[in-house]
Amino acid sequence: MHIRASKELMKDTNIRLVLRRIYEEGEIARASLAKTTGLSPATVSKIVSDLVEEGIVEEVGRDISTGGRKPILLSINLLSRVVFGVKIGLGYINLVLTDLNGKLLLSEVVETEAQISAEKAVEVLGCRLKEMMRTLDFPAEKLLGIGVAVSGVVDPVSGVVRNSYLLDWVDVPIREMIEEKTEASAFVMNDVDSFSLAHLWKGEAASYKNAIFITLGSGIGGAIILDGRLYSSRGGAGEIGHMTVSGEGKKCSCGSRGCLEAEASFEALANYICTSSRTGELKKLYEDMKRTESSELDFIRKALQIEGCAEEAFEKYSKVIGIALKNIVNIFAPEYVLIGGEALEFKDHFLGRAIEFCRSNAFGRIVEGVKFDVDQIGEIAWTLGAVYRVIEEAMFMIPTSLTGEV
Repeated sequence: MHIRASKELMKDTNIRLVLRRIYEEGEIARASLAKTTGLSPATVSKIVSDLVEEGIVEEVGRDISTGGRKPILLSINLLSRVVFGVKIGLGYINLVLTDLNGKLLLSEVVETEAQISAEKAVEVLGCRLKEMMRTLDFPAEKLLGIGVAVSGVVDPVSGVVRNSYLLDWVDVPIREMIEEKTEASAFVMNDVDSFSLAHLWKGEAASYKNAIFITLGSGIGGAIILDGRLYSSRGGAGEIGHMTVSGEGKKCSCGSRGCLEAEASFEALANYICTSSRTGELKKLYEDMKRTESSELDFIRKALQIEGCAEEAFEKYSKVIGIALKNIVNIFAPEYVLIGGEALEFKDHFLGRAIEFCRSNAFGRIVEGVKFDVDQIGEIAWTLGAVYRVIEEAMFMIPTSLTGEV
């Protein structure tokens, strides 16, 4: 039995159809909107009139005429709403405010203890959000929503962090906590999923249907793009960091042995350097190193400044990464593999060798035609995907059961 959707839901659906089309086109006339959305000119005219009055859509000029008056072009007012993007990492929280095209308006990094509690993280982001909105003189109603990226297994539907070994979080209802604190809509996702969405939105990954992302740093993560869409399932898809690369390897934070993350995290790389070094200064620095990303990075940087102290360690590191890349290519046969993360700072010491190992050892000819690439967007990619998720969910997402117009 067909049950017609309520008038309110159908109206909302039509608004989202119009908004998406304007957003994707950049500039479009009312007649073209009606033609491409399938809505009547009268419906489009009413929706556009309301959106212009709200300040979300603006008239930006006139198109070329095909006879008669030149049609007025419409565009999204990119500053009509702003989005708060958050990345909760090991020892830090990245915070950004962007417009509706992801343009950075304000950013901040707050250093924290290595494994910040969820309660403390929510307190920090709530306080910083208020301050950043105040700095830009934006009222609370201008905030479209909050996008949060967290490492680990994240259920994007419920907004619950099922398990983050890096942060030591288990079944944390982070979305509910943030919404209660800020009184704003929040959307939570895995941090590498956010990273990959940023590249689908702003990077070269948009040119490929099937892609794999791997990020290297204090933790190691992955994300999967299938047929041009992020594959996240119920959370936990793409946990490349927990593939086994050494049967009798190091103990991982997840409890297993020989995981890629245990063998090739910054902590593991620092350990390789310390073990292979005969320099007392480095061994002392290693003993004093805190388990935070910035501390591990500082140690590796200092090791590279001392001649002969890091070559052997990076050779081992490149072999482990090469094994992981080979496994990824063999399993997924992607068109595109993008490597990102803080380890790119040291890419000249390992990445070329790792990719060459993959090309030399992948099954058959499966690696032919695979493009290996590195992140060109930078640090903001970790929050930018979560920003896009807010825009997608809050402005464009249409329930699949709704069709028709009002």
